[in-house]
Amino acid sequence: MNGAVALLLGGWLAASGAAWAAPVALDRLERISAAGHEYVRVRDWAQANGLTTTWLQAGKAVRVANGAGNVVLTGDSRTAVVNGIGVWLSFPVLMRESQGFVALADLKTALVPLLFPSKGAGRIRLIALDPGHGGKDKGFFHGSQFEKNYTLALAQEVRKQLVLAGQEATLTRSTDAFVELGERPDIAKRRRADLFVSLHFNSAGEAGNEAQGVEVYCATPVGASSTNARGEGANHGPVLGNLYNDRSVLLAWQLQKALVTRLGMEDRGVRRARFQVLCEAAMPAVLIEGGFLSHPAERRRIADASFRRQMAKAVVEGILAYKRTVESGNEAPRKRRPS
Repeated sequence: MNGAVALLLGGWLAASGAAWAAPVALDRLERISAAGHEYVRVRDWAQANGLTTTWLQAGKAVRVANGAGNVVLTGDSRTAVVNGIGVWLSFPVLMRESQGFVALADLKTALVPLLFPSKGAGRIRLIALDPGHGGKDKGFFHGSQFEKNYTLALAQEVRKQLVLAGQEATLTRSTDAFVELGERPDIAKRRRADLFVSLHFNSAGEAGNEAQGVEVYCATPVGASSTNARGEGANHGPVLGNLYNDRSVLLAWQLQKALVTRLGMEDRGVRRARFQVLCEAAMPAVLIEGGFLSHPAERRRIADASFRRQMAKAVVEGILAYKRTVESGNEAPRKRRPS
């Protein structure tokens, strides 16, 4: 790493519920061009939103704060930490002449949606849970331990706990059946689901049995490279899922936070991918990789029903935290949809 920018911004997701004013329009901020992309000075963005800045380490780091929460941006890196939870950016943060610069695209598609989440846009009624793989598609497997079985068991437990919490839930598959990838988000759309949550467990290729931890994906923004292993390029056009980017990244962050905090798993961060189920979802959508079946210790935990119950509890907690955030400000509930 060639430098670090520590950007402390708080209150937007704090348990205290401290409110922030609406963010200043990004188009009003001065921009610079670097590596073919537009960047904004961290200092300018902070000052425009009434935040204090303190430069540290002879200009190699800056603290921008209101005294509540924090985001950490690392120079020449695409990783950020939002209130202690990893978030992958589309472009690296830059350090130039003791100044920190963040890509305008990352402000629009990651930081602003997390710092200033939109509210009052309707109720979250029905969650579509998508157990990954199924039928002829075993997913990753180790001996007789098939990913498809664990994803279904987890989805059934999540649905059970959501119902107990007073929430409606539906599954894209309820048995060991094969469902085409494109059919999964379509099922959610036909059932008029408000959220789509795909459940998977991870495996490592070159990393072998060493990689571990949890990560939650949402759709890659237009013009950016994905942060999954395949890393689809930045020349990819828009997809349906991009219409719900702001809500999807907020849902992914809430789920990542709950999983990391409640399960004590390694934080691999909120990530971006052009998975078909995310690209074709007609509602906010995420894909959870709930640990590595290729890691011996995590595989043992995933095979344990009591651990899956705890993971389901964390998933429900993340969904409900998202629900509370986006529903605040609603004046009246929508009519209940027909069953």
